[in-house]
Amino acid sequence: MNAHIEEALNEIAKKAEAIIPCPHCHNYQIIADDDDAESKAYAMATAAWKRGEFRGVSLKEVRTEMKSVLRDANFTCPSCDRDD
Repeated sequence: MNAHIEEALNEIAKKAEAIIPCPHCHNYQIIADDDDAESKAYAMATAAWKRGEFRGVSLKEVRTEMKSVLRDANFTCPSCDRDD
């Protein structure tokens, strides 16, 4: 998957609030650990794919990459070493 698509999916995850700024220091993005927000991120990625934002990439690839974006997000803030 190219960096452009990964960044676009990362932004979608942020808009869905599946990835949020650390509520304590606001220096780093962390996973929200919110099933509803993660479902919203997948739905938003699917809608973007249907609008043609990921040309040449299958829906399965988009969903797999979204899973990777969410999996790779920090669970604990590296700045303040806290999770919420």
